[in-house]
Amino acid sequence: MAAPAPLLCIVGPTASGKSAAAYALARRWGAQIIVADSRQLYRDMPIGTDQPPPEWQHEVPHHLVSVAPPDAEWNAGRFCRAAEPIIAGLHRSGHIPIVVGGTGLYVRALLYGLASSPPADAAVRHRLAERITRDGLPSVHAWLRSVDPASADAIAPADEPKIIRALEIYLLTGRPRSAWHADHGFQTARYDHLMIGLRLPRPVLHRRIEERVAVMVERGLVEEVRRLWTAGHDERQHAMRGLGYRQLLRAFRGECSIDEAIQATILDTRRYAKRQMTWFRHQRDLSWIDLGGDEPAEAVAETMHQLARRHFHSAETMLPASAETPGRGHVL
Repeated sequence: MAAPAPLLCIVGPTASGKSAAAYALARRWGAQIIVADSRQLYRDMPIGTDQPPPEWQHEVPHHLVSVAPPDAEWNAGRFCRAAEPIIAGLHRSGHIPIVVGGTGLYVRALLYGLASSPPADAAVRHRLAERITRDGLPSVHAWLRSVDPASADAIAPADEPKIIRALEIYLLTGRPRSAWHADHGFQTARYDHLMIGLRLPRPVLHRRIEERVAVMVERGLVEEVRRLWTAGHDERQHAMRGLGYRQLLRAFRGECSIDEAIQATILDTRRYAKRQMTWFRHQRDLSWIDLGGDEPAEAVAETMHQLARRHFHSAETMLPASAETPGRGHVL
């Protein structure tokens, strides 16, 4: 039986610099990138989803970026079905694919397949939706925390579809969603993978999140969300429940000011980064690189390259001797 094909995954919280490091590494390997991000796959949303710059995509192919309209519904299963043939094609061409993204479930599903869980039940979902209407979403999220603390930590208090799904699984099976996922974690990996996580001190990460939101606003985030809202897109769509979008939609409806929406985006992004770290800390096969925050992307790429050379023994011929190249570097 053939050995599993190699796959490098670069993960970490939002604003940790994983996209810049992946780009630097791919440029030196002559590799291509598969983006595992549940928001960057949508078209017409480049600013708020922080899609890779066009010049990066021109030099290094980035797959599954801007491939679906904002009203499309994507999930981990659909992501895997789209990513797997791309990965297979890169393997056939003699390259190690680089998967990069902060959507942990997408990465985990790609590596191990999807966890088995009960199918949706319309009656249960209807009862949960009625309870949300009656008691409010915060109350229902608190209920989820009482029966499944791990899932409550991983799901945003405003993410109604995921809250409903987690409680649906619990009500249908008597087991928390997190237990189903834990059982799934013992399955055999589908690839010979190396998963590298980028980790920053919390104050540094918080500062970088604030700086990134400020840059998004300068680039036209408010105008981007207003254009989508005017075209009829709102929180009923998965794409528009992303960070920055749902906060600004509240401002457009007069529920808060633009400045308040921007501050809420910063705060909610910090909370999201914390949930991402909670997810990644539970991954048993993840190698961390601890950063200070001012490392050039090329230096981080060289560290990842050396980890890859030690891990992918059977694929060593696919890798250059070093990831280092001269020239001006990108700072993470």
